[in-house]
Amino acid sequence: MHVPTNHLLAGPVFYLLICQDFLSVSSFSSIPGSYLTIKSFRHGTDNHGTTLLAHDIILLDHLNINHEKGTHNALCDFYFNTLGFRPDPRKSENLEKGGGTVWANAGATQVHLSEGKPQPQVLDGFVTLKYPSSSSLKDLTSRAKENGVEVRYSEADPTHVTLFCPYGNKFVAEVGPRDPRGYQDEADEALCNGISELTLHTKSSADLPGIARFYEVVFGLTPDLTSDKVSVPFGPHQRLTFVPGPVLNSNYEDGLGPHISLYLHGLSNAWERASAHGLVYVNPRFKRKASTYEEAITQCMFRVLHIVDPDTDRKIMRLEHEIRSKYKNDGLTLYKSFPFDS
Repeated sequence: MHVPTNHLLAGPVFYLLICQDFLSVSSFSSIPGSYLTIKSFRHGTDNHGTTLLAHDIILLDHLNINHEKGTHNALCDFYFNTLGFRPDPRKSENLEKGGGTVWANAGATQVHLSEGKPQPQVLDGFVTLKYPSSSSLKDLTSRAKENGVEVRYSEADPTHVTLFCPYGNKFVAEVGPRDPRGYQDEADEALCNGISELTLHTKSSADLPGIARFYEVVFGLTPDLTSDKVSVPFGPHQRLTFVPGPVLNSNYEDGLGPHISLYLHGLSNAWERASAHGLVYVNPRFKRKASTYEEAITQCMFRVLHIVDPDTDRKIMRLEHEIRSKYKNDGLTLYKSFPFDS
């Protein structure tokens, strides 16, 4: 796009190139009377200027965690009949046969429940869910009790409900709105409004500044760092938070543990910074793979396995990130799984 110039004074020109990933000033003049021309493009690079971060995370769209093989009934009872998620129709075949991966949808978010071999996974931390009202939290509590789910609810604090899945994962339910930008397939009928926060344990409070730097450098974000936690904004309605706590469930092979998935406006900046720190990871478990920038653009995603301190490249913790572009590789068409219209 171009800024109208017919009403501007003639003078030296500088160009501000705007792509989905970054802003880059290709030439600049501070002389009075200069005017600005703006060019818009998507996937691409500019080697003639200063690259600035402009690619905030749009959404933490799913958490992937294994359930125990042979426990489909208990799994579905918890996510669908108790929490009030909706089954994603793309995995309906697995629901019918009673085995395999299940996707549970709520609001704009999902939990991908892969089948363990055979063990389930338990997060060192907890998932925060949003529900429409305090009465919906009471209904949630009633459903949990009827279904034999471990639940903690107090009339003295009716704003929070704590539940545990059949494998020990902790969920905290609060009152809060659904993401107004859109929702996953079938999730318009979900009783739950979606995931608003994921809280994970780190071994020491000394790790928190390095975690904050990781998200600053790789994703261009501004984490909220205190002495006892770091909270990272994942779009306008979600947070990823790290707190010191027990780490008891990290004994798994690389690529087989829980992972998170997130959407960016584009991949260039995140790829450049992740690659510079040797973080790009190819998980053989999944069909979509990207070991080069070109493959990342073609696949509309890439992965990193570790959170590192960019100042030292010290590995702080293992948390696989599936980093997705909202666009297909043409840089114009929205990716099919992206839950929003724009």
